[in-house]
Amino acid sequence: MHIIQETLDDLLRDVFQRLMQSPVHVQSSKGRNRELAGALLEIRKPTARLSRTESKGTVFSCLGETLWYLARSNRLDFIEYYLPTYKEFSDDGRTVYGAYGPRLFRMRGKVDQIDSVIRLLKRKPRTRQAVIQLFNAEDILSPHEDIPCTCTLQFLIRADRLHMLTHMRSNDAFLGLPHDVFAFTFLQEIIARSVGVELGLYKHAVGSLHLYDKHQAKAKQFLNEAWQATISMPDMPQGNPWPNIAKLISAESRIRRGSEVNISSFRLPNYWADLVRLLQIYAASRKNRDVAKIRSEMTSNVYNAYIDKRAAKSKSSKR
Repeated sequence: MHIIQETLDDLLRDVFQRLMQSPVHVQSSKGRNRELAGALLEIRKPTARLSRTESKGTVFSCLGETLWYLARSNRLDFIEYYLPTYKEFSDDGRTVYGAYGPRLFRMRGKVDQIDSVIRLLKRKPRTRQAVIQLFNAEDILSPHEDIPCTCTLQFLIRADRLHMLTHMRSNDAFLGLPHDVFAFTFLQEIIARSVGVELGLYKHAVGSLHLYDKHQAKAKQFLNEAWQATISMPDMPQGNPWPNIAKLISAESRIRRGSEVNISSFRLPNYWADLVRLLQIYAASRKNRDVAKIRSEMTSNVYNAYIDKRAAKSKSSKR
């Protein structure tokens, strides 16, 4: 099954509808679900990676999880700050065994797969070997609360555009898919900028794509929401993104730990500075503080709906 759509929201609507009609009903360790086996999903506009709906418009948790990867972290307290349910996936209450960050940048403690892929693509632009491995043979030798659902990430340059193919062994369509698309297309754009080519298509192949029965009602609610025009995230600035990524990761750590951050001191381009402001807004809203001033400093209005939603949730919790 090949599902092609322009944006994340278009894709989610198509996927949810097909899953709810699937005759394949499976009992898994995490509950009963309807399944599509061997699905290939395609997004033609990878920067349209954020849902514009009320129920799935989750920029803060998507950004937080992506930065968890980029920070090379497996710490539970880091990701739990953005996604509290991650505590269910820790073996020891401190770390997450299947965390992607260490596997992306320190596979088996020494292999930086991101750097290796970038170097390879620069050296051999037509290569078919630019593959990152996330699922290991060792992962099924003993039980863990969490092992990677993602098997590989492959990058192909064709006609000066970087295409990406993600292969998942398993994918929760309601909770996991929106976060996966955000993180992986963001990484696709980072690598495109690192290599100096334009962004291409994003393809997402899944062995078991499923919708749990417990999420059926929420999926129906999503489908019944009013359609909104999807606005892409701004394009990542041209040039080497890694110095700015390092500054963003540094700012994130300080904000999460409760420190004040002066964005101007980081000397970030507007694109990256806005991401820092989103982190500040999330931190402020967690403490029920007003975010109007930070919102007014945003250079892009793309994020306004998400900021307003977060602010409204914060105000509601005060009552």
